[in-house]
Formats: sequence, structure tokens, C-alpha cells
Amino acid sequence: MLCWGELASGSGQNPCSPSEEILKGERVQHVCSREGVTVFVLENGKVYTRARGWKRKSKPGNFHHFKEQKIHFADSGSSHILFLSKVGSLYCSQVNSRQLETQAKEFPILKPQLLKGLSDRKIIQVACGNNHSLALTKDSQIFAWGQNTYGQLGVGMDNVSQHSPQSVISLMGMPVAQIAAGGDHSFALSLSGTVFGWGRNNHGQLGLKDTEGRQKPSHVKLLDCKKVVHIACGEEHTAVLTKDGLVFTFGAGSYGQLGHNSTEDETKPHLVGYLFGKKASQIACGSYHTLVFIPSSGKIYSFGCGEKGQLGNRETKDQLVPLPVNIMDMVNKNGNGHTTKSVVRRIFAGGDQSFAACSRAVDLVSSTDQSALNTLRQTTTVGKLLKQELNKITKKAIIQAFSSPQALCGSFLDVRKDGHFKTNGVTSGLDLSAMYLSFLNLPKTLNLQVKNAVQNNLIPSLPQSPTCVETLRVYIIIPELIAVLDKSEDSATLLESLNRSILSLEDSYFKILERWWCTMPYYFFLRLVRMYQKESHRLLQLTMTGASKSNPQLHNSLKILQTLYQVNLSRDSKISVRNCYIPVMKMLKDSLTVLQQLVPYPCIFDLETKLELLNLESIILKKNILQPILRLCVSRMSIFQDGLQELRRIQSAAYYAAVEVRFKGEPCYGPGVSQEFFTLFTQELYNNKRIFKLKKSSELLWFPNREPEIDNAFYLVGILCGLAVSNGFICTFHFPLALYKKLLSVPPTLEDLKELSPTLGTSLQGVLDYEYDDIETILCHDFTVNKKTADGKIIQQELIPDGSKIPVQKHNRKQYVDAVVDYKLNTSVKKQFEAFSRGFRSCYSLPVVDTFLPEELRDVIQGSTRYEWELLEQNARYFEYQNTDRAVRNFWQVFESLPEEKKKRFLAFLSGTERIPAGGIQNYCIKILKSRTDEPDSSYPRAYTCTMSLELPNYSSIEILREKLLHAIEFSEEFNAQPP
Repeated sequence: MLCWGELASGSGQNPCSPSEEILKGERVQHVCSREGVTVFVLENGKVYTRARGWKRKSKPGNFHHFKEQKIHFADSGSSHILFLSKVGSLYCSQVNSRQLETQAKEFPILKPQLLKGLSDRKIIQVACGNNHSLALTKDSQIFAWGQNTYGQLGVGMDNVSQHSPQSVISLMGMPVAQIAAGGDHSFALSLSGTVFGWGRNNHGQLGLKDTEGRQKPSHVKLLDCKKVVHIACGEEHTAVLTKDGLVFTFGAGSYGQLGHNSTEDETKPHLVGYLFGKKASQIACGSYHTLVFIPSSGKIYSFGCGEKGQLGNRETKDQLVPLPVNIMDMVNKNGNGHTTKSVVRRIFAGGDQSFAACSRAVDLVSSTDQSALNTLRQTTTVGKLLKQELNKITKKAIIQAFSSPQALCGSFLDVRKDGHFKTNGVTSGLDLSAMYLSFLNLPKTLNLQVKNAVQNNLIPSLPQSPTCVETLRVYIIIPELIAVLDKSEDSATLLESLNRSILSLEDSYFKILERWWCTMPYYFFLRLVRMYQKESHRLLQLTMTGASKSNPQLHNSLKILQTLYQVNLSRDSKISVRNCYIPVMKMLKDSLTVLQQLVPYPCIFDLETKLELLNLESIILKKNILQPILRLCVSRMSIFQDGLQELRRIQSAAYYAAVEVRFKGEPCYGPGVSQEFFTLFTQELYNNKRIFKLKKSSELLWFPNREPEIDNAFYLVGILCGLAVSNGFICTFHFPLALYKKLLSVPPTLEDLKELSPTLGTSLQGVLDYEYDDIETILCHDFTVNKKTADGKIIQQELIPDGSKIPVQKHNRKQYVDAVVDYKLNTSVKKQFEAFSRGFRSCYSLPVVDTFLPEELRDVIQGSTRYEWELLEQNARYFEYQNTDRAVRNFWQVFESLPEEKKKRFLAFLSGTERIPAGGIQNYCIKILKSRTDEPDSSYPRAYTCTMSLELPNYSSIEILREKLLHAIEFSEEFNAQPP
């Protein structure tokens, strides 16, 4: 063991020389030094101490108080020393500081006492500040006690000192790898490299970009994803080491202890650039100096205060940049007369002293092992426990692990390419495959005990707003455990407890969980969704068989299932939405109350169920109004104007009624006539330039950025659209998907603008795809768009404040594209769309329409164009005909031979519209009736649009059938018209 700096030597040696060798032949486990007291812990558990002024002894003496206990680790404060035994017990010795300043006869380190406040816990790490202490338990809990003047205990309590250990509650659930303490500040490091600091911060030693102290642990976000594996603290500065061998420092820099060639303070972590290219494996901090060990060269670098020679540069001046310590290779002779070269094994620093433990064998310590060597016993992960032979000790350890969120969150880490170090708001850092395989090894005899441990101990301990994001891993792990539990009742009660905990999370943490679900591998996400679908189905059945129709467990399960459904929409590898469906209509036909309660969870409804719910809502509304029929009377010569005028005259309460349209001068009325009205109205709307604007490139209608020439036109068209939906009619409005997204509060995207305006959309896509720095000179865009005023002038419309002064560059091109999309589809038509939406919503009092996806709502309103013609024949029904009759077979043969457009015209002839209802042609049932005419060959097929029935004469040949059918289709413009 080599040491240099403020030595307790009276030999007259140069204190600047690092040549003093002590404890020769002993393997030193750890060294701590502060305020003139140095403690050496050997690997064999013995303790040696050296104190300033104690009988002028220069050599460490045996600390005889530990005759029976073997010590693993020690750390010292200004007036106390903590000793950690190899069995996890913690002892504390007081230091008589007065005796350090005099040639006292009595030894200044008093007899150690067992720390009773932690006597019932296994301690694996300790750390001391000047006047405060930290302890880490085997189950990853941090305890703090001592002075709290600056909040260095991390327990709040308004700077009140604590004489007994207090739990640092805000870090509950975090798998802790290391604790560290400086003068009056503290740190905790998670297994995945997340750093938390608290306490004094007058020089920025917490790395939080300011100098304000913290009474509770605060996340040092600037160190995220840096793969931090060790933290060392000085009096007012901090150094961190990453797995890649990089060193970051921050805090006080007045002596150069940050190594940045400056005496300025740093309030945020700053890379020690002078060590570039040198991969460090160890760091250590004295009060105002720092040591770094580079294993590839075997050199120790030092920087900071050198007043006591602690830098090992044979001088007593400060050093602002890292320079090698002048340690000469020590050459010794072994018993055979051969020479062996000693190498540095470990480095230590404390106060104004520095130490290097050397070894004759090549026994270097890696960057990931430095914290581990200071730890008595690493927490055994669940995965390792489940691989061990099952005995009484292993069983107890397994149950304890499943009772602790810290133990569970520190298990199953993704070590491939250091994946768990990337844990953040997007990825959990877990290896789900390893987790699942480990749970398969869970003995079935322990299922119930494990389930109870998780449900009764682990879940109740989870915080609503965890300080560390790694704590959220339990919400990924527990469902995987549930998947392998045998008994459904065990998994059900556990899942219910888990659901309550998930839904109690603060919104920001719930959002993180959503993002983790979004990046979860396909198979695991699919299993998670199926788990909640199965549980929701089970709870729904229980609700129906029970006396109460209200089931909070059901709603909790459905809330999470609905969230997973929404998450799936954003996933790259989407699962089928069918995995969420529950056959609710088969279960709840007679329970309208429960059905209405399920409306907030549309993920469980397939399209058929949504349509049934929509129809059910319409029936309910129609029953509760005084006038159940809304009659509209229009002229065929002025359908558009008459339709709007009729809507103006009726009161809003009538919008819930059943629509019945009559054409002036015509006796017929019914669903077929009403459908024809909606078809003709939308045709005229498409050709009318006074309301909507026709985009020629897409042949779609959109709102103009001006007021319409017809009063309340958008509001009235919105009403008509709502009436069509509530009455089951099809309106071919030729609107883009963006309109239906907006009706359902789904933000439109660039893809929607591409559909509406292909040229503009493609141009904007080109802006996004252009990744070169010369985009400003090539495109010459700023944050403006052209706008046509009412008088026909073209002006520049700014997309953001001062947009005309902001050029589109590489870094802001996405912001520009998003701004254009927002302006074109939202801002520029805000007033017009709101009027349309208000009219549409006036036809509904229940939110059933919100259960639809935008694509589904579009098909409900505009009808579907996904034709599967073979299903039309399969679903047909016959009256006085058989499907084997010659006339029927001839009809389908002719129909199959028709071109696509003629087939569509046949649908219009039969139903009043070329579109088919949402849900597809499989729900489209036509009826073929036998005509009773005496002269079939001279008759034409006749359509009854009210019932979608075709009256088909029994023609003598297929040729005559073809001729008559085509003629009838051509003359289907007027309802019930007969060809001449």
C-alpha cells in the first residue's frame, strides 16, 4: 500500500513524495481518511488505523476492538467512523477531534458501538459526509441520519437533524447500486446508471445546473444514458465514472479539482477532456483533489489541491489538469530470486491524502467493479434465485425478492449492448425474454406465496409518483408473472391490485408506462392485451350475473385495455384490434344501463357492435321526444335549397326524430325515398361552389377559408350529416379522412393533407426528407403560406409569430411542416369546421358516435366502397324463387359479367346509393322476388328501395334478362321509374 499527502509521519520524509509504503504484504480492501484519521480495512477482515499525533506513530496500528467481527468496509466523517461487518452489521465509533490536535496519550478513536437503529437489517454499503451518514440495506433501501442543515439526509423535515436512521422514502423502489456522500451532499446511483443528488449545492456539486440546495433526491438528468457506474464525492465537488471509462466532474473548482484547466465552478456534469483517449477504471476524491486510474497504462492521474502533496507530483501546488502521479514501479525479489513487477490494484483518497493498493499479480479492477468491491453483498436477482436448488433458504430469498420492488426492478436487466443503461421515458431496459423464461422456472408450490408477496407487500409499497423511472419496471414485470401463474383466481386478484396501482400513478408516469408499452416487443404486447381482454370479459360476465351492475374492477380493467388499444395505434408493430373485442351485444342485449357504461371503452366493440349501439341510441332518443318523425318535403327541381330551408325551420329537439323525406308531387315515401334524397343532396353539394371548395387534384371537398355565401351553411350541412348517421342513410359527401378525424378529436397529419392536396402534401414530404444543410438556400422557405383574401388578393400568412423572418432550416423543417399542416387543416378553417361539428353533434345526446374510428365513421357516413361482389349472392334471399331456378342462375351470371361501374349502378337502382353500408357487403342483404306479370319478356326488373328488393320477371332467356336489366339500371335516376 502506497500513500502520499498529509502523512502522520514524523520521520522527516518529504511529505510530497509518494514513496511511503505501509502494510507491506497485506491485501487492503478499503481505505478511508478524513480529519487526520485513516482507517485501513484488509481483505481478511482486520482493521488498522492511524491518527494524526497519536504517539507520533507513522505506521498503522491494529484496531483491536474487532476481535470476533470481520470488517468489510469503513467510511469516516468529521467526528465519526462507520464500520460495516462481513455479516451486514453496522458499528459506529466517535472520534475525539481534540486529541487529534495534541500528542494525546489516549487513542482518539473510541470503542465502536453497534448501531441499534439498523441492527435488524442487513447493511451492504455505507457512506459518510462531514456530519451525516448513509446506509444501504440488502433490499436496496437507503437510510440517513446526522446533521440535515442543507437537506443532506434527503428526508425533507425542514433541515432538522436526525439522531436515528431515517428511510429515504422518495427513492423507494429504485434498485440502488451505490450511495456516496461528500461534505454536505449525498448521491445515490441506480443499477442502470440513474443518478440522484441532494443536500448542499452552493458550488453546483449536485450537477443540477444551479446552486440551490435540495432537501430530497433530485434526478441528475444530464447524466442519463451515460452508463454511470461509480460516484466519488469531495468536500464540495463530485466525480462520476462511466462504464466506457469516461470521467465527468462538477461542483467547486477553486483548486482545479474538476480537471478542466480552470478554477471556475461547474454546475452541470462536464467531461474531463484532458483524459480523452484514456479509459479510466477507477476514481477517488479527497476533500479538494481527484484521482483517476488508467489501467491500460497503469498510471494514476491527479488534479486539484496539492498543498499537502496529495497529488503525488513532488510539489505542493495545485494542478488544474490531470497529470500522472510520479509512482515508480516497485521491484521486489520473490523467494526464488526472480523479480516481479507490482501494479496498481486500487486507488483511494480522503481528506488531503491519497492511496494506491498494489499487487504483485495482475489483478486490475474494472470500472464496473469499483462500486461492487465497496458493497458487502450484491442483491441476488430473481433470475439467479429461480435457477438455484430449491431449499428453505432459497424459498425465503425468493419470497423476499418478490416482496421488494427494488429487488424486482433490479432483475432481468437487458445487458445486451448495455441496453439497461438506456432506461428512460421510452424504454424500460428489461430483457423480457429472459424474464419470461425465468418465471417458467418458478416452482408451482410457491405460486400462492409469491402471489401473496407481490399483492400484499410489493404493490402496496409502490409510490404514485416514483422519483426514479426504473421503479416503473414492476408494471412490466408483474403481468409476465401473472401469465405463468396457474390458478385464474390467483392471477385475477393480483391483476386487480396491479390495475389499481397503475391507475393511481400520476399522469406523467402513466405516460412513461404507455411509451414503454409502445416499444414492447410484439409477442409480449399481444399477450398483455389478451390478458386484459380476457380479464375484462370475465369481469363483465360477473357483472351480469351479480346483483350490482356497477363493477369498479371491471372499469379499471377496461381503462387499461382501452389505453393499450390507444397505444397500439402508435406502435410500429401493431397487433390486430380484434384482440380487444368482447362480444358485449350477445351478453348485454337486455341491459342497456351496462351498455351505456361501456361506451367510454370503444376498443371492446367491433364495427357491428358499434353500429348496433348507434341504432340503439337512435331508438332511445326517438322514444323520448314528442314528435318521433321529422318530415322534410322537397322538390326534385330544388333539392339542395329546399333541404337547407327545411332544416332551418325545424327546432333542434326534432333532430333526434326519424327522418321521413317526401318529394313534392310524388305519393311514395319511406327509407328508400329518404336515401335517394340524401344521395341527390350530396351530389348537388359536390357541384355547388358556394359552400365547400373542391380540390381538383383529389376531387375532395374542404372548407374554404372564408364565410360561405349561404347563411349557416356549414352548420346545416353538419345537421344533415348527423341525421344521416342517426337514421342509417348514406351521404357521399366526398370529404377527406381529416374531417372525420377532427369530428372525433383526432389530430390530422401530413398523410391527411396528402390525401386532400396531393401536390402540397408531397412537397412538404420533400421538405421533411431533405437532410442537407443547404435546405435554406435550396428551398428559400420561411414560416409563411400564401392566403387568398375575399377580394382575390394573395397575401402572406405567418404560421408562427414573426414567421416571415424565420427561414426554414434543417433543424426546424419538421416544425415548419407541422405548422403548414396545422394551418391548412385546422387554423385556417377553425370557424367553419366548428359550425359543421356543432350541427353534427346536435343530433346526438349520447357519445356513441365517439366509439368509432375515423375510418369507420367515414364509412358510416359516406358508405363503403370495399365491394366483395361474391358475398352479395351468398347473402341474397328469395321469395317464390329458389337459388337453383333458371331465372336466378341467369341473373347472377349476368350480374357477374357486368363491369364494375354497372354493378355499382345496380346498387343505386336497388338502394338509392352506389355505396354499401359500413361493415361491408356481407351485411348487405338483397331480396329477389318473382314478378307476377303475364308477359315477363316484355317487363322490366323493378326495384323497391325501401326494402332493397328486386322484382325479377321469369325471362325466357339470359339474353332478354341482360337487355332488360341493363335498361332498368340506366333508367334508375328517378325513383320507381319504368323504362319506356
